[in-house]
Amino acid sequence: MATSANTRPAAVARDLARLDERLSAKPAAHLKVNGLSIGYSTLRGRFHAVEDVSFEVRAGTNLGLVGESGCGKSTVVKALMGLLPEFTALSGEALLDGENILGLSDAALEPIRWNRISLITQSAMNSLDPVYCIGDQICEAILAHEKVSKAVAWARAEEMFALVGLPAERLYEFPHQFSGGMRQRAVIAMALALNAGMLLADEPTTALDPIMQSQIMSRIRGIHEHMRRSMILVTHDIAVVAETCEAVVVMYAGKVAESGPTADVLERPLHPYTMGLQNAFPRLPVRGQPRQPLISIPGTVPNLLLPPSGCRFASRCPFATDLCRTTAPQVHKVGEQSAACHYTDQADEFRAAAARPETWRNMRVGA
Repeated sequence: MATSANTRPAAVARDLARLDERLSAKPAAHLKVNGLSIGYSTLRGRFHAVEDVSFEVRAGTNLGLVGESGCGKSTVVKALMGLLPEFTALSGEALLDGENILGLSDAALEPIRWNRISLITQSAMNSLDPVYCIGDQICEAILAHEKVSKAVAWARAEEMFALVGLPAERLYEFPHQFSGGMRQRAVIAMALALNAGMLLADEPTTALDPIMQSQIMSRIRGIHEHMRRSMILVTHDIAVVAETCEAVVVMYAGKVAESGPTADVLERPLHPYTMGLQNAFPRLPVRGQPRQPLISIPGTVPNLLLPPSGCRFASRCPFATDLCRTTAPQVHKVGEQSAACHYTDQADEFRAAAARPETWRNMRVGA
């Protein structure tokens, strides 16, 4: 059975206190990604999954990585953790506290993973080993980086379970004995075990019901406020980003469409794709005002085996011109925001037009 803090041997309690103090002294990480491009080799040619993605996560802050399924969000996270398939074409750099961690070998990444940068995966069931109890799996990560006894590592695992709201005695159980929400919390506990300076949360509420999604995100927000780690939150849910993240990067078809402080991007988007995302998300009605309709973005994502020469959103954009279809836009900076659009100077007009359903309904998709 699990031991409480009051019944632990004195030596274990002493060594655990030293471990906690050592881990608590770790600073939050600073991450700067420059020109990240990722391509997969297929029988039909190179698939351009991510192209020229750049962003920065300042120490102790949260960054939301937003976009629809298949836009490259999770691929970026896998690149940062060194989890991409062999022979993937990779270029650019990812500076973790000034050290480029992109493309390192497994041996070189061993002291970095979990210790300096850790991951909360999409599918907790697939990321946990079914033949080992949860406690042993958390202890394995701790013992790989810290010279402590198994008893101290187990005591640290108990602390992490308490942090995510799970009873310590459940550490002896196996993944199949946990519900989906409990497994997700166990994965969060494992990611936090070494107090890594950078936490990557890759769609942490996937496959959970809405109530459990809310509980998990509340737990993550509370942990961040308590521990002040840096974090990248990968999601397709704008509301989660609005509640959780100071900055946001909006991705479309493997590229960054827009980035900046979350409040600025969501209140005054510069890119038509960000405007479309906002319109497609339900909002609470305002008393005295008509309910705003949900407006879907017509069309489909372009084929990234043969990406278009112009703006990748042009075939679905109601404001696209011949220039958009033939010439890829440069990134334009407006205040603290940046957007890859030829017409950021017309963003006010576009926002007003984008709020009307007929703007999207009457466009010729693919024109």
